[in-house]
Amino acid sequence: MRLLIPGPFEPTLKFRYTVFTSKLPFSMFYARSAEQPSADNSPVEVAHQNGSFYVKGKTKWEPISLQFYQFENMTINEVWMYFQQHQLVRDARDYANAFYKHDMRLTILRPDELPMGTWTLYGAFYESVKFGDMDRGAESEIAEVTATIRYDYATYKPLI
Repeated sequence: MRLLIPGPFEPTLKFRYTVFTSKLPFSMFYARSAEQPSADNSPVEVAHQNGSFYVKGKTKWEPISLQFYQFENMTINEVWMYFQQHQLVRDARDYANAFYKHDMRLTILRPDELPMGTWTLYGAFYESVKFGDMDRGAESEIAEVTATIRYDYATYKPLI
């Protein structure tokens, strides 16, 4: 039996991560929160005579949610420009997926800020974007953009 010695191991803390995508160049800077990928195998029941058993179904990767701080002349502009690659809003013309699909990386960091592992989301695109609320009564709160990211599949690569 292998014992866990507390000294050389550090817990992974939620605030140590970066998000990178070529479609949002400053995303590492203003990503406030991000979900890690998750998948569902949706078991299939196979009935046989007077009983049944289960087998793994098709794997479905669940969308993730990202929240971005809004910075002046940066966040909304970048998200809007990327969103325009999905559809030219004034003409209601949709584009082919080669224009809007991309790969996104969510890197988990060690305490010394070096990468510990990276999730890569392939074929990522915005499923939905909420540009946030404005409230005159919230004097010290930072406005945020929330995006739901849909992707085809994800891989994890440990970097240790």
